[in-house]
Parts: sequence; C-alpha cells; structure tokens
Amino acid sequence: MHQPRVLQVVLSLNPGGTERLVVELARRLQDRAPAMVCCLDNAGAWARELEPQGIEVVALERGSGFRPMLGRRVADLARRHDATVIHAHHYSPFVYSCLSRVWRPGSRVVFTEHGRLSDTPPSAKRRLANRILARFPSRVFAVSEDLKRHLEGEGFAPDALEVIYNGIEVGPVPDAALREAVRQALGIDAGTFVVGTIARLDPVKDLGTLIDAAATLRGVLPIAVVIVGDGPERRSLEAEAKRLGIERDVRFLGHREDARRWLAGCDAYVNCSISEGVSLTILEAMAAALPIVATRVGGTPEVVDAASGRLIPSRDARALSEALLELARNPGVRAALGRSARQRLETRFTLERMVREYADVYTSVTANREGARH
Repeated sequence: MHQPRVLQVVLSLNPGGTERLVVELARRLQDRAPAMVCCLDNAGAWARELEPQGIEVVALERGSGFRPMLGRRVADLARRHDATVIHAHHYSPFVYSCLSRVWRPGSRVVFTEHGRLSDTPPSAKRRLANRILARFPSRVFAVSEDLKRHLEGEGFAPDALEVIYNGIEVGPVPDAALREAVRQALGIDAGTFVVGTIARLDPVKDLGTLIDAAATLRGVLPIAVVIVGDGPERRSLEAEAKRLGIERDVRFLGHREDARRWLAGCDAYVNCSISEGVSLTILEAMAAALPIVATRVGGTPEVVDAASGRLIPSRDARALSEALLELARNPGVRAALGRSARQRLETRFTLERMVREYADVYTSVTANREGARH
C-alpha cells in the first residue's frame, strides 16, 4: 500500500483553533502522511511555521462570491502533490474540495466540520445542497456529538457521520513563580480575582457579556479581566468597557503566540460563545488547571463537566457574574475544579490521540482508494 499523501484545505492559516489543528496535523504527520496546505483565501501568519519543514502552503486568494473554477485549482494542487486524500476543514473548503473531483475523480475527500458561525438553524438552501454534496466525501467528521447532530439537520446521513474530538499538547501545569511573574507584568496584585479568556474578538464569542458581568462584580470584589486575542470587535469591546467605567480592569492583550502563558496569572477561565464546536482555548485553560465557566452551547458540555467547571446559558451576564462570584469566594472549589479539568484533558483531549485518529483515517481512505483501482 502506498503512503497516504494529504492536501489540507482550509480558509487560511491566520491564528485560530481550526488553523492550529491543521498546522499540527501537517507537522506531526509529515513522515507518515506528507501534506501540502491549500488556503482558499490568504496564507496567514502561521504559514511560515510550516515552510521551514518543507510543507508547501499555497494561497488561492479566492475573492468574494462563489467561484466554481476554484475547484479546478484545488484539483491541480492535489495532482501536483499526488494527494491520496483531500482533507477539507469547514464548509467552504468542503464545497470546493467536492468540486475538485470534477477534474480529479480519483481524489478521496475527508471533511471535518469544526463549528458553526452562529446559533441559527441551517438554511433550506444549504440542506438542499448537502443532499448532493454529502455523496462526495469518503468520511465526514464533526468535532463533537452536538455538531454531529447539526450536520444531520443539514442533510448528512446519520450513519455517515463520525466524531473526532479536538486535542492539544498538554504541557506542564503553570507554577507559582510564573503566576507571580504574569501578574507583575499585568500590574495586578495578589488580592485581585483575575478572569481570563482567549478568543478571536468576533460576535460569535460574545465577549460583551463577559465585560457586562465584570462591571456587575466590580462593586463587590476586586476583579480584572484578561482578554488574549484580536479581531473585528476589539474597538467596540474597548468602548463598552469604557462606557461601564471598567476600562482599567479589562486588559486587551491582542494576539499572543504565548497565549497559554498568560493563563498562569488567572483564577478562572471564561468562554461565553453563542456557538462552539470544541474550543481549543477551553482545552488550553484545562491544561493550565483553571476552573472553567462556559456557556452551555455546542460541544462545550461534552468537554466541561460538573467536576471541572460551571455551565451557564448563553447571552446571560447575570448567570456569568453569579458563577464567577461563587468561584471568587471559594478558592478551595476553584482548586478542585482546576485539578479535575486538568485530569479530564489528560485522559480525553490530547493532541497525540487526535493526530493518531486522523492518521488512521488517511491510511484507511488511501487503502480504499487503491482497492477501488483494482
């Protein structure tokens, strides 16, 4: 059997959870399943992490609107790389990967859906399109059981859907020295309750609810919010913090390559998304042994259980402030939740497990492809 060769198709390699997984799959499987990465849009900041390892990244710069001939360009790249598998991440890459089979019928498509951009139901147009597109991929994955159910609602056959949970590099638990160093760097004293989050500043992350909750708590206890990440909502979020009079208590750190380091100075982690697949940033917080407060959406309840955090309704600043107040007043509870979160990560959500499962998929799909030729 020939070695699997993979064309990873993604929107870009700009910093984000899906993009990090694509980078890790390409890097860690280079010996077993050599990869080329096709970015439909721009290459993105993380492309330079792959190029020194001989992993080619090609940006198609697609522009706006639906461009069917982009499928031919994906097919050309698959042919150039001699790819046995085209792995599409998210819906647009999936559509163009399916179209590529018009020009390269022998390609095998694997599709992973990583999340949803909103909490609205799928359109009738997408459900209709998926009745046709769902015939093309060899394997279809969601990153959570919840997302798998949504894919069923979008027209994919239930028996064709599988789940591979996201995973991260576990790494060491931050120690007291790093905690003190981070707090000093932020100018935060030992008596302040620090809430952290890592997110793209986008409407789906609903960080305005976190700022509103912090404003409610400001009169009850000394609190600081540390937001790592950047995006289109940054200015409006900064304006909201200023309007509420807590601009000094909300630290916008922007994008950081060492995002996990800043979690060492936090007492709790918040994810207040209105829609989520399996959040890598929640997993990062679990690695840092932090208690989690997260919205009960998407795959998050499959990651955060009662022993590792608190689940709350989305868009509910009051519920968020109440959960944070409980943790602020009970350091023993915080510590117990954090320990459990770390243990849960180590047993269920490691990067090694995720990479191994996708490697098995590539091998299986390649074997089936070759078998079909004979």
